[in-house]
Amino acid sequence: MSRPFRTRLLVRFGDIDAAGIAYYPQLVNFLHEAFEDFFTAHVGRPYPEVFRDGVGFPTKKVEMEFLSPARYGDWIDIDVSIEKLGRTSVIVHYEGSVAGRPVFRARNVAVVVDMKTFRPMPLPHELREKFETVLKG
Repeated sequence: MSRPFRTRLLVRFGDIDAAGIAYYPQLVNFLHEAFEDFFTAHVGRPYPEVFRDGVGFPTKKVEMEFLSPARYGDWIDIDVSIEKLGRTSVIVHYEGSVAGRPVFRARNVAVVVDMKTFRPMPLPHELREKFETVLKG
């Protein structure tokens, strides 16, 4: 099994709900922020650059299990790994924790699309190579 990519995101005041914990849609948004960090730090190209070059990764399906609350001021460590690479899709796995305490697990199925036509396209070779280095075993 390859080692996942890890990023860290801060739970800010605007991320919490009336109960004082991270509002779950914000945690879903954290998945995309972690995906963008993965591109910048691991792929070596910022996601906006890939997007401007005409390659997008819209979500087809997202599953998320919430294991414990995250609170205002917590730093969430998010491990990003690739569960499966298809010809025109990628399944990304996420695990979030605060100081080693599991907060969530998630799985996102994204389709690789040509942003001009919004039609599926093969995952570009240079991206596939980078994604393969964090494939879950």
